[in-house]
Amino acid sequence: MYNQAFEHNKTRMTQSLQELIQIKSVRETAVGNMPFGEGIQKALEYILKLGAEMGFKTKNVDNYAGYIEFGEGEEMVGILCHLDVVPEGEHWTFNPYGGEISEGKLYGRGTLDNKGPAIASLYAMKNLKDAGFVPHKRIRLILGTNEESGSACIEHYLEKEEKPNVAFSPDADFPVIHGEMGIVVFNLEREFAKADNDGGIEILSLKGGNAPNMVPDYAEAKLLETRPIKDIVAAYNITKNAQIEYIQDGDFTLLKSHGVSAHGSTPEKGVNAISQLLGLLDLIDIRIGDQSNFIRFLANHIGMDYDGEKMGVGFKDAYNPLVFNLGMIDLDQTAGKVTINIRYPITLKEDDVKNGLASALKGSGIELTHWRCTPPLFFPPAHPLVSTLMSVYRDKTGDMDSKPITIGGGTYARSMPNAVAFGALFPGAVDTMHQKDEYIVLDDLYKMTDIFTLAIQRLSEQKI
Repeated sequence: MYNQAFEHNKTRMTQSLQELIQIKSVRETAVGNMPFGEGIQKALEYILKLGAEMGFKTKNVDNYAGYIEFGEGEEMVGILCHLDVVPEGEHWTFNPYGGEISEGKLYGRGTLDNKGPAIASLYAMKNLKDAGFVPHKRIRLILGTNEESGSACIEHYLEKEEKPNVAFSPDADFPVIHGEMGIVVFNLEREFAKADNDGGIEILSLKGGNAPNMVPDYAEAKLLETRPIKDIVAAYNITKNAQIEYIQDGDFTLLKSHGVSAHGSTPEKGVNAISQLLGLLDLIDIRIGDQSNFIRFLANHIGMDYDGEKMGVGFKDAYNPLVFNLGMIDLDQTAGKVTINIRYPITLKEDDVKNGLASALKGSGIELTHWRCTPPLFFPPAHPLVSTLMSVYRDKTGDMDSKPITIGGGTYARSMPNAVAFGALFPGAVDTMHQKDEYIVLDDLYKMTDIFTLAIQRLSEQKI
């Protein structure tokens, strides 16, 4: 019923995504009544204005979130998206905020996570409206603004606005996500007593990473050499297939570690620049003391691993193994801090993870601080919401073999009753979320829009 409207709207949809990508919506310091900074504010204002121009009802929820709504009725179908993005990182081929198109791909930070699916969802609503569809329930596209850094946005929304009766979040993978692993973010911290002057190399600083849920693609150490390490760096690069630059800067030496960014839920797809640098520092003769103990502990208990085994949390269940990501580090001669992001199996409890870590940290002098936990989400594959969305996916793709899956990523679906993640990455597609040169294939953008259009129609017509 909506095919003609869909074809008519394709070009404008692509332009809308380009324009949204061109707004750098990375979290910044609050300014005035903009809780997450000016860039995120501009992204929210842009899409709400776009929705209003399409004839939908819109509301800005105190600059924390917003919604775009279509239809009437007491019940509501929710679509849960976010407009904030992680920092761009390094070494892009394309402008990360350019929205450039090349060989059928639209490049930019947020094209997959999550601006592309947000625009697809909005145009799915427009396709139905333009085709004259009258939904049996209200359709509300809910737009958060700090999903990547804590989701205070959606907490604020829930304090002020009603919850949908049923919802999906296009912020993961197709076909349907029936389970999301638990997520823990925390710091490991230690203050350093003054080191012994034993002639060892002085580590003046060590910094790296942009966000807990990103595999860091850059880290840098500043040190004073008391004995030469240039040859050690060269040998380490060869034997470990590492990329660490050795740079003389006056009296100081800089070690610049280059990795490969990836989403924190899939660290195997990246190369951790912090871990790479810690491995090198563990090989050289650094001053003995609390600082060196902290560095060596991290190198030996985390290193390049992402299973958490050496940190006492190498758990797995029938669905997934635990995933461990060292996301950020900030260290000088007085104290050190790393920020860790863990995705733990659906059948585990938060205390299982905390107790395992406590056991590994015992006697190290390292404190576990700023603990934040989001419990797992699980729906049986036979749940009506899961089965309805599976039928939509199969009808539109002809893929009768795929089954509902569980993931390490976290979505807004956890924050709402009767909600699951649905899309937007297709099976077999390249996942560039949180990586350099993030892109969305335009044909996939159009295909997901078609799928979301049918999903909205069916969810508005069925009792779930």
